[in-house]
Amino acid sequence: MSTSQESSRETALFEAAQQLASVGGWAYDLRTETFEYTDEISRIYGREPEERITLATIIECFHPSDRPAVGAAVDDAIESGEPFEGEWRLRPADREQRWVRVYVEPKRVDGSVVLVRGAIEDITDEKEHKERLSRLFETNRELLEAESAEAVAGVAVEAARNVLGLSISGIHLDDDGALVPTAITEAARDLFGEAPTFEPGEGIAWEVFETGEPQKYDDLQVVEARYNPETEVRSELIVPLGEHGVFIAGSPQPDAFDERAVSLAKILAASVESALDQLDRERQLRRQNERLEEFTSIVSHDLRNPLSVARAGVEVAKSEGGGSESLERVERAHSRMEGLIEDLLSLARGGQDIEASDMETVRLEGAASRAWQSVETGDATFESGVNCKFVADPSRLQQLLENLFRNAVEHSHDPVTIRVGTLADGFYIADDGPGIPPGERESVFEAGYTSHDDGTGLGLRIVQTVADAHGWDVTVTESESGGARFEITGIDT
Repeated sequence: MSTSQESSRETALFEAAQQLASVGGWAYDLRTETFEYTDEISRIYGREPEERITLATIIECFHPSDRPAVGAAVDDAIESGEPFEGEWRLRPADREQRWVRVYVEPKRVDGSVVLVRGAIEDITDEKEHKERLSRLFETNRELLEAESAEAVAGVAVEAARNVLGLSISGIHLDDDGALVPTAITEAARDLFGEAPTFEPGEGIAWEVFETGEPQKYDDLQVVEARYNPETEVRSELIVPLGEHGVFIAGSPQPDAFDERAVSLAKILAASVESALDQLDRERQLRRQNERLEEFTSIVSHDLRNPLSVARAGVEVAKSEGGGSESLERVERAHSRMEGLIEDLLSLARGGQDIEASDMETVRLEGAASRAWQSVETGDATFESGVNCKFVADPSRLQQLLENLFRNAVEHSHDPVTIRVGTLADGFYIADDGPGIPPGERESVFEAGYTSHDDGTGLGLRIVQTVADAHGWDVTVTESESGGARFEITGIDT
């Protein structure tokens, strides 16, 4: 085969590759110093078909910072005979900077490189898509940090404009059964003035909200259900935000939204929906906490006041020589009621969500010592050789430790020894008391469970709720001495 025939064959192969993969192909014959290329090369380089392109042109049109690397890669391929692939910035003659992927493959004859074939693929859209995805990830963080639905909508339309290039866009949120404009871009405000509120059944926006199915309209002029027949918008994209509302983007040009634009808009909408869902959950949790605070206030005031009156009456009766045995029973009942009130308050507070501001780094040994000093321990012995720290709510942690210490002391007839130790992901509290039968170890955390006559049955339930509030796990097993061992795990120590 002659050199010219071989070169023509290479060009034909690259023409075929161009049709299949939308890439430009070229071939440089070192023997004849001829350079052949496909029409797509002219398009990528922004040249007219009649303008001649050389291998030097191929290299010179790269970004000045990338040009040395491209030239060195081509020279190395010719010298070594090894193929290479790389991604660099290109500066076409007729437009802004583009990103291209370059493939070069040398061909040997009798051990020497005689031909270099190359292909250049315009990957600008791919690069921009990846960049937009990366920026959407940052937007998602901002959305989750927003403290109101209005703030979420504001972040979303800014991202739609600056990240997705959707200059005409807005967020409509459900407010008492109507889709109310909550945030719109400046271009949308210039176009529409006052954005409309969509009542039930009005326009295609309401249809998307009701069905939960996104819709893309390439030409609104042929859509009978459009809200405004006189609108200047030709293309429209509407994406639902779950039960919260819709995201709307428009363009004065028909066929303005390709599949990538639709895909990115859906990603943004999903992030907005998640942020609004989170706000709803936080609002619900605040209401629950308010109800718990109300409950604890009622328990504290409405039960403690009459209990104080009753105790005062017992003291008066005792001072007047009343029946001591009956009064002692009443006094024991009062003490148990007081314990029950304290445990109910602890249970209510222990189950509340922990605010980030309440969390701090605590040392287990110090927390355990303080908890031990707060409990009536009698002749019990406390052993601790721990030296670890982790993040927790100090007051809740002390509440957990106090209840575990109190449980060990109250359920042991003989003086008990209680030890605190560390685990790979937490800590344990073990005693040498009678222990807990295997069949009862799941039940001990249930409210009302107690094996002690004077117990409230809430101590270990409080331990469970405090652990749950931190995201920890608590289990009970047998200690080395046959007593009970409570393990608190799932802690980043």
